[in-house]
Amino acid sequence: MVSFSNLFLLATAPAVFDGPLLGLLPDLCDLLDPLPILDCPPRHCDKHDWLFQGTKLIRVDIGTGEFETVTTNVGGGTAINAIGYNRLDNFLYGCQGTSNQIIQIGLDGSSSVVANIGLTVPINIGDIDDEGFYWVLTSNGATWFRVDLRPGSSTYGDVVETGTSPSPGRGVADWVHFPIAGDYLWSVGSNGAGGASLLRWGFDTHSWEILAEYPDMEGDFGGLYGINNGTLFASSNGSGRIWAFSIFDITAPYVASQGPAFPSNDGARCVSNLRV
Repeated sequence: MVSFSNLFLLATAPAVFDGPLLGLLPDLCDLLDPLPILDCPPRHCDKHDWLFQGTKLIRVDIGTGEFETVTTNVGGGTAINAIGYNRLDNFLYGCQGTSNQIIQIGLDGSSSVVANIGLTVPINIGDIDDEGFYWVLTSNGATWFRVDLRPGSSTYGDVVETGTSPSPGRGVADWVHFPIAGDYLWSVGSNGAGGASLLRWGFDTHSWEILAEYPDMEGDFGGLYGINNGTLFASSNGSGRIWAFSIFDITAPYVASQGPAFPSNDGARCVSNLRV
């Protein structure tokens, strides 16, 4: 029998969960709710991984590589990119077309436009932090925006901050925010000389840091998924292989599964969902 004292010890352990504890945490959340001991996911935090290929919405299992097409025509036929999952309302959000309309997407593929950034440069990089702010970056990597997507906010849909960012010298196509790792967005970029790089971009510095180089890896990663134990999953456009990186132990990425290949992938997931 598991005693309450043992549960308390588990619940107050360090915040990085791995192995058996990684699978146990959601059950602890159910058992201990509403005690404010664990950083538990919202009650309806979706358990799936979501991949966009143009206008096609695909439900993916990053653990097995299995996938299922939900719909082939989200948003009326104009390609969608910079996808993020908002754990405050359990919708996906992305930027659509060259005008960069911000589109809210239900997990059944239904959609509606909620804002318009109005740029002529496409946006292809995006994610939503744990406070409900949508961080996006233009495809040339030069301009970033922070958009308020907090449900009920008086500035919902507004750009609340913007600026410029120096290039990291790597090809970056997506990024992920991990609440457990502070005010950063993490990415796996391509190196022009071959291989891949692990990078992070600071909320405060608005600049990139290159943390690790992997010269022998493929480097065309389009869709990224995060789990709030520090695991970053990256889907290769060319091969469809889904690689797993630890942002806390940068030495040993590995192939987690085989997913769908496509020239332009973009991924999202509820980062609070710790099940794989």
